[in-house]
Amino acid sequence: MKGELMVYGAGGAGRELAFSLSLEREERRRWAVKAFVDDDRSLWGRQVNGIPVEGGREWLRSHAGPVAVTWVGNPAGKRALVGSLKGIDGISFPRIIGPNSIVSDLIDWGEGCIVALAFNWISPNVRLGDFVFVNCSTRIGHDVSIGDYTTVFSDIDISGGARIGSECIIGSGVRVNPMISIGDGSIIGAGSVVARDIPAHVVAAGVPARVIKELR
Repeated sequence: MKGELMVYGAGGAGRELAFSLSLEREERRRWAVKAFVDDDRSLWGRQVNGIPVEGGREWLRSHAGPVAVTWVGNPAGKRALVGSLKGIDGISFPRIIGPNSIVSDLIDWGEGCIVALAFNWISPNVRLGDFVFVNCSTRIGHDVSIGDYTTVFSDIDISGGARIGSECIIGSGVRVNPMISIGDGSIIGAGSVVARDIPAHVVAAGVPARVIKELR
């Protein structure tokens, strides 16, 4: 039976998620996107790809239900947003898995995780923290751990035993070698190969990835 879902964020990630969910065969479809919710007041009352943008977080106070949060470029901001939404009675954050991904049954899921698009492979004995967002065409190997509010973009290979912290951003095309650790709040630039541990709160990029900037 389909449930009605509200997608928080009418930007690219939210629109892609809505499109992905629409591709699932009708008899297997779990979610139908009812509305976008967005803080951009100029979008309120409009339709985006045929889906109404109903309002912002205040609108949710009288329209509670399942919400998929698709802020992907600002993990700390996403954490703050989720904290404010949790104060609204009736809001829930379901796990969303788009069609055509292969996902093990042996995964330790946090709250509100989203595997948004197609062609992801998530192996057994993976741990995904709260509100992890995985985009598309990504392989996550066995015994990988990814912390809360981390965004994993597209075409990424995370090898077995890797540890990625909370509030990280892993750019498109990144390769993370086995048993590597990436600290909390770090950003890995697109196309990088992470062959040694990366500390917390830095930007790292290159082949192999090196720290290029510290983040406050």
